Amino acid sequence: MVEPTVANVVGTINFQREIALDALADTFSQRDEITDVTYEPGENHWLQTHFAPDDTYVPFYRSGKCSIVGGNSVEHFYEVAERVNNVMRDILELEYEPQVEISNIVATWDTGSPISLEALTIELGMTQTEYEPEQFPALMYRGEDYVILVFSSGKVLCTGLSNLDDVTDAIEDMVSRLQAVV
Repeated sequence: MVEPTVANVVGTINFQREIALDALADTFSQRDEITDVTYEPGENHWLQTHFAPDDTYVPFYRSGKCSIVGGNSVEHFYEVAERVNNVMRDILELEYEPQVEISNIVATWDTGSPISLEALTIELGMTQTEYEPEQFPALMYRGEDYVILVFSSGKVLCTGLSNLDDVTDAIEDMVSRLQAVV
């Protein structure tokens, strides 16, 4: 069984109301849970923050949503989401649970041996595969809901899925297809 390494978990929290980013920036600058606050509306339309203790990047948007970027596991993502929600419950006096959703998991796996990307392109077929070594050094395989990059070094990267079991299944499927060319 393939056990991919999670490189990044990205998702959102929806607070279901518009947020005044300038006021939130002022409030955040006084909170110990937030290690960095940057709001420059002339340059970016979002409020940039980092949450302690691991300085996870959390941008907030006027629409009432925020993103969590850089989670190193699904568990870490939900831990950061809970920290963000605790702060926002206090500030916005929320009486409901904001919607938390993972939108993308980036995971990697190493086959341990080099791969002929030319042979793999033929094995996978041209309808879902792109390989142009002059443009990009990896083969790009487009699944129904995901993209897998396969590098000649044997490294595999999967992105686009929001469930770790689906990521594992996609990588396992690709690894079984790699057996034909290794």
